Amino acid sequence: MPPPTSTRSPTDPSALDDFVAASRTRVNAVLDECLPAATQHPAELHRALRYAVFSGGKRLRPAVAFGAAVAGGADPEQAMPVAIAAELVHTCSLVLDDLPAQDDNATRRGQPAAHIAFGSATAILAGSALLTEAFAQCIRLPDPSAGVTAGGGLADTIGFQGLIGGQIDDLAFNPSETNLEEVSQIHLRKTAVLFRFSAWGGGLAAGLSGEHLDRLGAFGAAYGLAFQVVDDLFDEDPAQCSILHVLSRREARGHIRGLLDQAEREIEVFGPDGWVLAGLARRVEGLIP
Repeated sequence: MPPPTSTRSPTDPSALDDFVAASRTRVNAVLDECLPAATQHPAELHRALRYAVFSGGKRLRPAVAFGAAVAGGADPEQAMPVAIAAELVHTCSLVLDDLPAQDDNATRRGQPAAHIAFGSATAILAGSALLTEAFAQCIRLPDPSAGVTAGGGLADTIGFQGLIGGQIDDLAFNPSETNLEEVSQIHLRKTAVLFRFSAWGGGLAAGLSGEHLDRLGAFGAAYGLAFQVVDDLFDEDPAQCSILHVLSRREARGHIRGLLDQAEREIEVFGPDGWVLAGLARRVEGLIP
């Protein structure tokens, strides 16, 4: 069943919980349908795909896409191709970032990283397969022109101005020679850009255009930056690109709240229909340590 728009008041604290839980269940079901069976040839590749995708992700990017569709007055199910595409790209980025030649992480979400479990060659191919399926999802939007637009937006999200460019800069990051602008730009391209795509793409799937799409994209960027800065407060690895290299913990908390205020201002135009996105933003604020 699709994520509900809920017949209860959006101010009901359990409404957002139910929406996010239903979204996660539905996304997991669709991911299971779109990925080849683990026994299908070449089985090793397909086992790796499923291992990476079903490793316990929160499915936050799909929730943002569904929330954007609701903000646009649409059934959240209309944003399903965008939601799946965003989650596949997110998983791809984790698989590739964990490789020895990049961040060299041996574990992911409490279990061996994909390259540890299946070898680097299979992990690279699995990441590539997830990426191609993400583009295939975009062209499954009911409106062909929206599918083309979503594919272009996804290319920008992944490319040198997005995830790939952000990863290159992250690998070259020097904590002793940085500033707030550099850290924010890396965070924007490594993390926030995919939230921006999710919000923008969800609105696109709902039939929105112009300023409304711009506002959803701006919401996603601000939300994603706040999300990453909260993560910085929990991860104090001195080698990592972190806001704590340029701001104190107190200043970082204020920065997060400013970003979330900005995110909520961006969606005021949607009125009560923006309740899912507003609730997701408030939830990030509740995570600030």
